[in-house]
Amino acid sequence: MKKSSKLLVAAGLAAGGALGALLAPDKGSETRKKLNKEVRRLARLMNGKCKEEKLKIAKEKLEEHKERVEMHIQRINEKIAEYEAGELGEKT
Repeated sequence: MKKSSKLLVAAGLAAGGALGALLAPDKGSETRKKLNKEVRRLARLMNGKCKEEKLKIAKEKLEEHKERVEMHIQRINEKIAEYEAGELGEKT
């Protein structure tokens, strides 16, 4: 699910929860407590999702860098092998 879709779902859930709490037959103080509790719960949920998304992006970038580093190591090892085989040395 795209990031914007996740935010829309979270906003819809928050709005639905708020409307449900406002229309419930509780006292105002009880309604406010329920709203505050729900808002805190949703904030924790979204914070966790944002951290999860950032970790996924970081992992992808690190994997890309790892592939490039491995490619460079392979090239260096090939040059070392060529040098040791005498293909590069003594040409000066």
